[in-house]
Amino acid sequence: MNSIRKLAAGFLERLIRLALRPTLPQTSGELRLDGLEGEVEVLRDRWGVPQIFAGNERDLFFAQGYVHAQDRLFQMEIQRRTGMGRLAELLGEDVLEFDLLFRTLNLPGIAHAAVDRASREILEILHSYTAGINAYLKTGPLPPELRLLRHEPEPWAPPDVAAWSLVMAWGLSTNWYSEMLRSPGAAVPESRSSWSGPQTVPGGGSNNWAVAPSRSASDSALLASDPHLRLGIPGFWYELGLYAGRYRVVGATLPGAPGVLIGHNREIAWGVTAALTDVQDLYIERFHPDDPVLYSFRGEWRKAEVRQEEVKVRGRREPVSHRVRTTVHGPVITDVTGGGEELALRWATPEPDRMLESVLALNRAGSWREFLHALRHWSVPGQNFVYADRRGNIGYALAGPVPKRSGHLGDRPVPGSGGRCEWEGYVPFDRLPKVLNPGSGHVSSANNPPYPGNHPDYIPGEYDPGYRARRIRRLLEGTDRHTLESFRRMQADLYSEPAHRLAGMLARIEPAEDVPPALMRELESWDGHLTAGSRAGAVAGLALQRLIHRAGSGLAARPVRLIDPAVRNLLLARTAPQALRELKERPDANEALRELLSDTVSELRQRLGADPGRWRWGALHRADFPHTLGVVKPLGSLLNRTGYPVGGDAFTLWQAASVPEGDHYAVTTAPTYRQLIDTGDWENSRSLVVPGQSGNVASPHYDDALPFWLTARYRPMVFERRMAELATRERLVLKPGERATPPLSAPASRDPSG
Repeated sequence: MNSIRKLAAGFLERLIRLALRPTLPQTSGELRLDGLEGEVEVLRDRWGVPQIFAGNERDLFFAQGYVHAQDRLFQMEIQRRTGMGRLAELLGEDVLEFDLLFRTLNLPGIAHAAVDRASREILEILHSYTAGINAYLKTGPLPPELRLLRHEPEPWAPPDVAAWSLVMAWGLSTNWYSEMLRSPGAAVPESRSSWSGPQTVPGGGSNNWAVAPSRSASDSALLASDPHLRLGIPGFWYELGLYAGRYRVVGATLPGAPGVLIGHNREIAWGVTAALTDVQDLYIERFHPDDPVLYSFRGEWRKAEVRQEEVKVRGRREPVSHRVRTTVHGPVITDVTGGGEELALRWATPEPDRMLESVLALNRAGSWREFLHALRHWSVPGQNFVYADRRGNIGYALAGPVPKRSGHLGDRPVPGSGGRCEWEGYVPFDRLPKVLNPGSGHVSSANNPPYPGNHPDYIPGEYDPGYRARRIRRLLEGTDRHTLESFRRMQADLYSEPAHRLAGMLARIEPAEDVPPALMRELESWDGHLTAGSRAGAVAGLALQRLIHRAGSGLAARPVRLIDPAVRNLLLARTAPQALRELKERPDANEALRELLSDTVSELRQRLGADPGRWRWGALHRADFPHTLGVVKPLGSLLNRTGYPVGGDAFTLWQAASVPEGDHYAVTTAPTYRQLIDTGDWENSRSLVVPGQSGNVASPHYDDALPFWLTARYRPMVFERRMAELATRERLVLKPGERATPPLSAPASRDPSG
């Protein structure tokens, strides 16, 4: 019966995709577009990955905007509306709280200010990129979601590009929430919304590393990078290559923004992980009892800045009016989150213009010196960069602002009225951790404290417990000569150090009668690899989940509002070392372990059935790729991709952090892009974007990367003209229309050959 249902579902899906084919963009042949100066070629391989060859840089970024819109227009519309606090106009009441939050943070104002101060070069690129998006809005079909919502997108402008980078920065800066939970007076009330919100970016994890030629079988520097973000469909990343003027670069881009964020050019390669440095502080403000606008600061009453935000909501006739108060420390965030105390948020304000400037300089960099110069003005969110180049150099650098604090560590809310806990600027870039060609022959990061650990400046942050960082170092040092295949095995590694340690502790006790004896033998011999098919892994993995949630019961019990459940779960995971240590040191440790094992076995019976032969980690632990509109039941089966059995947990290199959902644990945070790069042979490099390149459910590239992702396989990372021609499945030639938009400055040098 199940096989018949699968066949019927597959047939129905093919019919729907066929019916939606008119919503697919044109990806071969010729198109004439107003705004182009010359011809642009877009060559796509069998995975739908485009390589863009233009005659000048202006046309290059125009074409990047056009191609992004072809494949990800609905995603881009959601992203810019999220950043501008206008999501409820499109999706209604359920997302109102997110609009109120981002209006409180003044993300629209920050986005516009960034454009106002942008350099002439950055402004020209922004105008070119958004002109490409607008060219698609005029000539291309709308994706199914926008048709369903009966929504015609407004033309794009440069602030729209800046807006999404601000949401990314917010999603990777979770210290405000940690501080709020550490403040007994700052109750976090229940959310009014049952919706988990737009596809935000929990700062959960990522890996990157590089080895020098002395540790490489190819005698060239090798580099690996795999950012771990919230799973969804479409994914965050979109891979492409850019070739014109000063740009010869390929890698992962963010739909809605120009340039390449992670990848390589002709000379260097780089990868990133979230630094998770603490760039946020909460201040307990004392407002006047008779005037909610006056607050105390350094012995006097000051008047808070007040602005009124009018938020339109689909389905409502009148907009929602929201008052925002801003003190010397920042906006009063509890006006939208709620809570007992009045807390103002200070945040190292992101600078989208400087961020784009850094990204594009990185794309052009040809040496370690130019690489560091590109990172000098990197803004929030902070990132750990690893570096490798054709000359055999490898390196590491922390980029992003690091506040200097006075009178506090930044780990909990502090009084704002006295003025004794202020920031005193930022740590200069030259003093941030960085290293070139270390004696070990390798560099790496995995959201751990900045490397090297003996840095003179204390850099606080919400760091990972360090299990992945240690595992990477052990695996790098355990092989004399690495290859891209050994790197692939590392990215697919499922060893969980805390689950292994807990299994060893459980195996040494006398179990309760309800625990099958065979399980105890399996726990004792288990190697710690949380594979999807492991029964011992199911016991150890679930027991670890239960232990962490018990140890962090205060955090787990706090209702969630305006915070992704995945973020809260990752904050819980960071308590694992303390939870294991406290369990081991308890006087009644054996009894506590016996109770934990019995409860775990009981939950396995409840979720997977009475037969232990059916207990497998993958049966309990599954990857879900939800779509923004997938919460609507009739659309969920069409748009979502769910139920993939996977191994791993929050502590494995193949990170698979999960939250309880119905009858299983849904993996929320996992690798969303993978790249393996050989600087001695760019054509040997490999990459993968999950679930696929396209955001249109009618496209074969909507989810075609999923089988490769599930088995840790990759596709060739196409680079430059020769390889692009060999891989081409579709060729689209963009030609100038009747009107060409004049550049803001002299055009870059032309090189039609790519």
